[in-house]
Amino acid sequence: MSLLRAGRIAAAYLGARLDDATLRDRPALIARQDRLWRRLAPTLARTPALAALTGRPLDAFPVREAAEIRVDLGAWNSLGLAAAQILEAAQAAEEGRRTNLPDGAQAGFSTGSEGVRGVFLTTPAERDHYLGTLLGRLVAPTRLLRPIRAALILRANNRLYEDIQGAGAAFAFIGLDKDPATQLELLRGFAPTHLVAPPHVLAALARLIEAGGWAPRLDGLFYGAEPMGEGEGDGLARTFGIAPTPLYQATEGFLGAPCRLGTLHLNEENLVIEQEPIAGSNRFRPIVTDLRRRGQPVIRVRLDDLIEPRSPCPCGSPRLAIQPVEGRIGDVWRRDEALIFPREVDAAVAAALPPLTSWRAEASPSGVRGFVTDSKHQAPVRDALETLLATHGVLWSVTVQVAGQVETRPKRRRVRWVA
Repeated sequence: MSLLRAGRIAAAYLGARLDDATLRDRPALIARQDRLWRRLAPTLARTPALAALTGRPLDAFPVREAAEIRVDLGAWNSLGLAAAQILEAAQAAEEGRRTNLPDGAQAGFSTGSEGVRGVFLTTPAERDHYLGTLLGRLVAPTRLLRPIRAALILRANNRLYEDIQGAGAAFAFIGLDKDPATQLELLRGFAPTHLVAPPHVLAALARLIEAGGWAPRLDGLFYGAEPMGEGEGDGLARTFGIAPTPLYQATEGFLGAPCRLGTLHLNEENLVIEQEPIAGSNRFRPIVTDLRRRGQPVIRVRLDDLIEPRSPCPCGSPRLAIQPVEGRIGDVWRRDEALIFPREVDAAVAAALPPLTSWRAEASPSGVRGFVTDSKHQAPVRDALETLLATHGVLWSVTVQVAGQVETRPKRRRVRWVA
C-alpha cells in the first residue's frame, strides 16, 4: 500500500474517532454539513444529471427514486463514464475479473433483493475514506495494536475490501452462494477476529455450531443487508458469545454505524438524511445526500427503507439514533386504516418459535400466510399471527404451511406484503 493511501485511511480513521468529541450538538453538525455541501459543487458541475443546479441550495434539487439513477448511470457520474462501461466493470467484479475503468475507479453490484441489483461506482479516495471511517466506527484504537482478521460473507468480492490487505489487517471474502457448511469451514481456516454477514447467514452458521461445529472466537460480530429481530439477535449472541451489532449500508452509501454503546446512529457527519414521514406511525423513509461521494454523486435519493427513530442515546452524539432497519416500506401490512409493521410481526412470530428457526410471513388483501419448516411450528405461528392481528382490530384469515425452503435469497425478507 502506498503512503498516500495509508495516510488517507488513517486520516479517515482519526476523523471518525474525533467526530464524537468535536460534534457535540446539532448546530455544529449542521454547520459541518453546510461546509461539505459547498465543497461538493465542482463534482455536481461535472455530473450531467445535476450540472444545471450547481450552486443551488440542497432543497432546490428534486428528490429522486433510486431506480431513476440506475436507468442512466452515464448521467449520474462525474467521471465521464458511459453506462455500458460501468455495467461491464460491475460484471467483471462479480466474476472476479479485474476492471479497466480509468483512474482506479471500481464498480460493483449490490446484494439486491429478488434479483434487483443496484450499481455502485467508487474512486480510490472514496474507498480509502470508507475503510478508514468503517474502522474508526467499529474498532477502538487499542484494538489496532493486534492484527485484525475480518471475514466478510457477501454476494461478490470487490477491491473495496482488498485494498488494505497487509496494513495491519487481513480480509477474507466468502461468497453468499456457498452452503453454510462450506462457509464455516472457510471461516475455520481463516480464523477471523471480526465477522460481517447477513442475518440469515449468521443464523445458518449458528445452527451448525450448536450441532457441534467449530465456533469462532470473535472480537466483533456485525450484520447488515437484512433485518434482524431481537429474538434472533439474542440467539446469535448465545451461540457466538458476542452480541451482533448492526451496520446500515446500501448502494447509496455507508448510512449508519454503532456508537461505543452499540446504538445505531445515522452517519450524519458525512450525510444529510431527510425524513419523509410515514403517516400513522413514527417511522420515516430516508432521503439521502452523501456529502463525500464524488464519482457517483448521491443527491436527495429516496430509499425504500423503513426507519424508526429511538430516544437520544446516552453516548451524547448529535447524530440521530435509530432502531436497526426493520424492512422496506413495501413490507408494511395494510388493512383499512391499520398498519402492521415488520418489527411487530417478527416479534410475534419469534416469540412462538425456538431461537434461530427459519420462517416467513406474508400478507395480501386476501389474508396472511405463514411458512415454517416443521409441522410442529404451524399451530404456534398461526396463534401468534392471529393474536397480533386481533390487537390491531384486523380480521384476516391466517394459514400456516410447511415448506422446505421458507426464506428468500439472496436477501432475506421474512415479513412481506404481496400485492
